[in-house]
Amino acid sequence: MEEIKIPQTDLILALSESLDLISSSIVGHHVRVAFMSLKLGVKLEMEKKDIQDLIYAALLHDSGALSLKERLDSLEFDLKDPHFHSVVGYNLIKVYKPFNQISNIIRCHHVRWDEMDNFKKKNVEIPLGSQIIYLIDRVDVLMNWGRNPYSQIDYIAKQISRDRGKKFNPDIVDAFIEPGEFKTILQALDSENIKAVFYSWLEGKLLDIDELLDIGKIFERIIDFRSRFTATHSSGVAYTACKLAKLSKMEDTQIKMMKIAGNLHDLGKLAVPKELLEKPASLSRNEFEIVKKHVYYTYIILKKIRGIGEIYEWAGLHHERLNGKGYPFKKTASQLSFGSRIMAVSDIFTAISEDRPYRKGMEKKKALKVLDGMAKRNEIDGDILSILKSNYDEINEGRSRVQRKIVHEFNGFWDEVDSIYGEI
Repeated sequence: MEEIKIPQTDLILALSESLDLISSSIVGHHVRVAFMSLKLGVKLEMEKKDIQDLIYAALLHDSGALSLKERLDSLEFDLKDPHFHSVVGYNLIKVYKPFNQISNIIRCHHVRWDEMDNFKKKNVEIPLGSQIIYLIDRVDVLMNWGRNPYSQIDYIAKQISRDRGKKFNPDIVDAFIEPGEFKTILQALDSENIKAVFYSWLEGKLLDIDELLDIGKIFERIIDFRSRFTATHSSGVAYTACKLAKLSKMEDTQIKMMKIAGNLHDLGKLAVPKELLEKPASLSRNEFEIVKKHVYYTYIILKKIRGIGEIYEWAGLHHERLNGKGYPFKKTASQLSFGSRIMAVSDIFTAISEDRPYRKGMEKKKALKVLDGMAKRNEIDGDILSILKSNYDEINEGRSRVQRKIVHEFNGFWDEVDSIYGEI
């Protein structure tokens, strides 16, 4: 099959878009902050590599705000607790080694100018990129994007100027409020092809399948580590899907693609409030409709990534059913590929077999009864189910082992967050 080559920038833009789905009041925030930060970085004559890191960091700067409340709180100009989500974001992003400096920028993007000496005493250097994002993030929060932005220039400039030398680096403030500069940035935001501008600055790094697996760890953590209720789900689905793909004699590259699809299949759940993911009682009809939308978001966001091949279908169609009664598109058997069918079985098997904080997973007999019933109703592929049944104990033990490892990582992740946050 054709070799996988995916633009790294496409992936980060997809993740950034996903982060903004949780509320209509947040949509576009990361992209606007990234674009305006880029323009200010150019004004300040930053080196190209530093501007590249600045763009990526700005696109992901609120990745650590994992609940709807945290994201909405971040829209307050004077944050009560500005550093916690920054530390969480840092810990999420640093799992991908090439993004080490980017994670540091995210960690410090709410450090005030008049707090910097305290951080330096703790051997924490505050990157210029962090200081730029801090200013631009607050500008975006002050701006009412439902009104004419140009009519708000003077008001925002005054607000920012009041905090010159307090919250914000004086040199950055001066560059931003220089006559005509803010207006020029807004005009560029209005008229330029923003993604094309990003691509012109970011090197066209293409990720092969193994690099995609590596950077996929960021996605997996952001998707699953939002909640202890979902902390291990993607890893369980990915393991099961890979095992079924291997037993079905799929090619090695396809097996790796299946792992990526498993890790990304719930990307759209970033649009689902954490409060719904953690609700121990049954969801209301309206709440269930909100949750159901996650597969649509997964599908449309991943589909935009050039070179992703079948991964977006395998990930985005895992709630479709062969009899046409699934969602979001009500596709029928003839429209569902073998990989999509594997993902559907893997997701159901993992969901009913894994332990959750509020209930134990189903034992083998009960789980197989559920799966057999779905196969009889022509909801899932009976041949794939037969492979699962023939290898049930091995697959279930492997799934459980992988998920126990992720529980350990999850607990270690939050222990590290608490440790870093406690030092601030």
